[in-house]
Amino acid sequence: MSENQKPLTREELKKEIIKKAQSDKNFKKSLMEKPHEAIAQFGVQVPGEVEVRVVEESAKVVYLVLPVNPDELTDEQLDAVAGGGDPCGDFAICSSKNM
Repeated sequence: MSENQKPLTREELKKEIIKKAQSDKNFKKSLMEKPHEAIAQFGVQVPGEVEVRVVEESAKVVYLVLPVNPDELTDEQLDAVAGGGDPCGDFAICSSKNM
């Protein structure tokens, strides 16, 4: 990431990861087996305590991912969402430049 480039949003990071996984079989294998290491290739360090599950859809299996319910967030997580917390609270923007 260049000095002037802003960090990727979670959605942008997701799109980049999917694009690379679709074009690079070795990356896809790494992403499925060791997601923290694969995501780190994008300059993003996912905290070890954050579990990352990578699943692949098929023609007969579709996944629907429900986001965190805001009513179930801790006060600390609410502060981060409201802008009062560490920007690395959302791993998608916690690049090596921010650490």
